[in-house]
Amino acid sequence: MPHFFVSPKDIKGNEVLITGNEAKHIITVLRKREGDKIDIFDGYGNEFRVRILEIDRSRELPRVKAEIITQKRKETEPKLKITLFQSIPKGNRLDFIIQKSTEIGISEIVPITTERTIVRLDCKRIKQRALRWQKIAREAAKQSRRSAIPKVGPVLDFSQALKEFSAKKPRMGIIAWEMEEKSHLREVLRSSVGGGISKVPLAIFIGPEGGFTPEEVDEARREGVVPVSLGSRILRTETAGLVVAIAALYESSDLG
Repeated sequence: MPHFFVSPKDIKGNEVLITGNEAKHIITVLRKREGDKIDIFDGYGNEFRVRILEIDRSRELPRVKAEIITQKRKETEPKLKITLFQSIPKGNRLDFIIQKSTEIGISEIVPITTERTIVRLDCKRIKQRALRWQKIAREAAKQSRRSAIPKVGPVLDFSQALKEFSAKKPRMGIIAWEMEEKSHLREVLRSSVGGGISKVPLAIFIGPEGGFTPEEVDEARREGVVPVSLGSRILRTETAGLVVAIAALYESSDLG
């Protein structure tokens, strides 16, 4: 059955008001009518089966009023909470990263700029991109039937991202670096999140096309972030974060 996200503020008592593009999709694409049932989620793990009471087409964006039939908790979120600090790549690659990160279960994506980041966005473009990125996360969450929508942004520079990481300790932090020779991803993950025993959130730092500078890696070390090697092959920036996150979720017993 199709399902839709609504804001908790639009759930009042036993009634739900569905507006905007969600209502438009219900009416014009699915052609639902009064009396039809749909599933909705509030983005915080609550699922509702509702019956459509009224469809208002008189506005520029239609509205759908529905009554709640049943309510239950639906836990599709990983126990391991992952934040991806992703350097902004060229083109629209971050769109792909956000979409796939949402599908696999990452909790938060924070776009960052580093010394070697090629893309530099002004304030206007950041606001435009932020709206687009959050919309992509929302649609991907619907498609993958997640019970929560990952938060995207705001854009931070690398030093700000490290301060953000430090402010939310305790949590584990790893930074992918192709020059690292001692610490390897598998060993670090198995010692920290292996077997699903870790309740500490994980932060993953991924660099741009040219990678992190040695100075940035040293700065990360000082904040308690562990540099790790991802193996003998060099991964693209849009691949590396997904590989690390999937490996972490597997080691924490969330996958398979």
